[in-house]
Amino acid sequence: MANVVLAADLGGTNLRIAAVDSGGKILHLTKRPVPKSVSPEQLIELVREMGAECGSFDAVAFSAPAPAAKEFDGVLTKLPNLPSLVGMNLKAALDNMFHLPVTIENDATAAGIGEDWIGASQDVSTSVCVTLGTGIGGGIIINGEPLRGLDGTGGEVGHICVEPDGRPCGCGSHGCIEQYASGTAIERMASEAGMNVTTAAQVYEAWSTGDKQAKAVFNTMGRYLGIMLAGLANTLNPEMFVICGGVTQGWDAFAPRVEAEILGRAYPAAAARAKLVRGTLGDNAGLLGAARSAFQRQ
Repeated sequence: MANVVLAADLGGTNLRIAAVDSGGKILHLTKRPVPKSVSPEQLIELVREMGAECGSFDAVAFSAPAPAAKEFDGVLTKLPNLPSLVGMNLKAALDNMFHLPVTIENDATAAGIGEDWIGASQDVSTSVCVTLGTGIGGGIIINGEPLRGLDGTGGEVGHICVEPDGRPCGCGSHGCIEQYASGTAIERMASEAGMNVTTAAQVYEAWSTGDKQAKAVFNTMGRYLGIMLAGLANTLNPEMFVICGGVTQGWDAFAPRVEAEILGRAYPAAAARAKLVRGTLGDNAGLLGAARSAFQRQ
């Protein structure tokens, strides 16, 4: 049984690695930028260097922005923000380096597991975690168990269609919620409205001052996100929607519209049951969720 897990969370911009104990305590945390067009060899070298800073550990867990079934073979696919790693056998590389048990989770699924373990949804058994960042991901917990799907695409809520003939998406489809409610989408919609902004945080700052264009952007974003969540409320009947990621900095700007859409579109009982809350683990949700998976698989 593992006592300490080396947990890694790979994003399009940074790699974060921590030593985590079985109670969810982070013993040491380190972060480094991911080189542009990072190669598999560069990534593994980063993991080696950063892992050496974290002391001793008994198992390895990795949260990656790629599909990961429960019995995942470790080969990374569908990484729109890290295309240079497509085809890499991450599990084999980590096995060869550490000679310890290796667990790999999809990043959003890991966030959902983390929030379910010691975060916002720890007291409920069925929840949907939605990560709002550069893109949109999802981690679905049903009766305490993560929904990964046979091919590892379970929980890919970011690619639920909300506009059948809408904007093209990086997944190859059109009109996905990712094109209307992610941080990237907020930036795009603000620019299209004539705002001089480069980040979603700047759009929120403008909203805070009463800017009408910013209000319209967040109203649109909240409407589409609410439409998607209302569908999930009816489909899964969860006890809680946990919203995570950097976009939650603008919570006040979009949450009321999201709640209104859920109440107006979902079955009354399902809408009333599903609490809409912010995640509590911040950037550590994926790390902690990956570690939790590793502890459970020992």
